[in-house]
Amino acid sequence: MSAQPKRDLPQEPGHMTVRIPATPDQTWALDADYLHGRLDVLKSLGNHYANRIFLLDLISDLMLLGGILTTFFVAWWTFIPMTGLACLQKISNRRMAGELAGRAAQESTDAFLYLYNSGVLWLERPTSPTSDRLRQLLLR
Repeated sequence: MSAQPKRDLPQEPGHMTVRIPATPDQTWALDADYLHGRLDVLKSLGNHYANRIFLLDLISDLMLLGGILTTFFVAWWTFIPMTGLACLQKISNRRMAGELAGRAAQESTDAFLYLYNSGVLWLERPTSPTSDRLRQLLLR
């Protein structure tokens, strides 16, 4: 089973991407929102990746439900910190999905090719100037 390409680049603002430095001249980017939304892509890299994200999402949903329940049984204002913590956990889960896929891509060539061909992984422009003196001379 292969993932379908999700959309054309560049990403819209507010879209979470995880950057993986490969060399001083190359930086790869992963679409963390897409990976978080489609756990089947992570499952093809390894079941433990998808299970980990699913469990952490379940914990953040339970925190949100706990915040609503404590509003009725403890105090009205308790939903505010619980909702904030649940939202921070969801954001952290998205980032972790990208980092797990990046780790899998660095460890396995098959995972790297799968992510690249599915459109989740792409090459970004270098973030630092090139380290090769000849290349610096030719770029001038």
